[in-house]
Amino acid sequence: IFTEDLPEAHNRVTLDDTLTDGGGLPAPHVDYRIGDNTRRLLAFHAERAQESLRAAGATHLHAEAPVRDSGWHLLGTARMGDDPETSVVDRNLRAHDVPNLYIADGSVFVTSAGVNPTSTVVALAARLADHLVRSGRSLAVSG
Repeated sequence: IFTEDLPEAHNRVTLDDTLTDGGGLPAPHVDYRIGDNTRRLLAFHAERAQESLRAAGATHLHAEAPVRDSGWHLLGTARMGDDPETSVVDRNLRAHDVPNLYIADGSVFVTSAGVNPTSTVVALAARLADHLVRSGRSLAVSG
């Protein structure tokens, strides 16, 4: 069953007030909960899946939705694009507003449609690695 979360204010990444990383910087704090629209989509598709399984001859069904221990693909929080007004990183995954900050994960593209985005995430990371190797020292920031 595939669904897509709508952008909702209660889902966000902030800096933790107390937890820090190994360098003493505030650690990220992820707030996420499934919204009403996503719950309705999951329930609708779980019902359709059960209908399909019964039509195929299944006699014993167990539904659990949502499955809390399943994987989630976090996408769309750092959109890739050429315009700094509408995107966070450029085509080389470099942040528009922070020199030499590169973002190499699923957040740079808005959606994965109905398929697993892992291959795209890996391809973007490999493309970034090639770019960094080719660019070498020319990427250094003075200061």
